[in-house]
Amino acid sequence: MFYELCDEINELDWSVALQQLIELLEDILKHTNKRIQKLIKSQLQQWVAGLPNYIKVYLPILNCES
Repeated sequence: MFYELCDEINELDWSVALQQLIELLEDILKHTNKRIQKLIKSQLQQWVAGLPNYIKVYLPILNCES
């Protein structure tokens, strides 16, 4: 079973993993207060802004709700 899971992980595309991570963070944000949401969104947007363009194209557009 361990080796089967390892094979699945090796097959996971890095862009899919990155998209899933961003989606997970956005889901978590829905369950936090507005102050924390604003802080995390700001940090996430700064991080994304610093990424090379060839990586940015794989990311979902981050919602900028106030």
